[in-house]
Amino acid sequence: MTRRFMLLCALLLLVARPAEAAEREVAVINIGWHTGIALRVADIDPALIPETRHFARFVWIEFGWGDAKFYRTRDPDISVYLSAAFGGNRAVMHLVGMHPEPGEYFRSSEVIRVQLSEAEHRRLQSFIGSSFERRQGGAALEPVGHGLYPASLFFDAHGNFSLVNTCNSWVARGLAGTGLEIDPDGIVRAEGVMDALRAALARR
Repeated sequence: MTRRFMLLCALLLLVARPAEAAEREVAVINIGWHTGIALRVADIDPALIPETRHFARFVWIEFGWGDAKFYRTRDPDISVYLSAAFGGNRAVMHLVGMHPEPGEYFRSSEVIRVQLSEAEHRRLQSFIGSSFERRQGGAALEPVGHGLYPASLFFDAHGNFSLVNTCNSWVARGLAGTGLEIDPDGIVRAEGVMDALRAALARR
């Protein structure tokens, strides 16, 4: 009787044990001066980022935030650089659709892959989604122009770009919002993002 009771208890504990949290992989991409965050299309909730409907046929989407004038100027001169640095210009979101993995698409760039729990990934989606400057009612934005890559688009974004609020600051805030031990204050350069991310992953 005792053995049967112990076996029954063991079976009950096995059934009652919570399932391991599902993980979602994201990638942080450093192209040298700019960083972005890439998510798998299959992992994105379109209710949180409805603009991704334009990229439904792709496997990955890379998201970047930056100065509208600088980002959208193909061959910026010194006035555009100065305007981005000191002008407090409006920002845009830049979305890039990719079929290959981020490391293959951005072959000459540094790519760090990050495993997030379902809850962490959802927080990251919410952060990215809240960066779009949607009108009252929250309807999905239409693109404001073609992006820098073959399958890429620009969208209006919240915020103003400056020397102390850069694309890299945006990425750092997004990563910190997932729960990673990253302090985004003072992070303005790409290497600052990647160093902080490596340290946060080492502490996990």
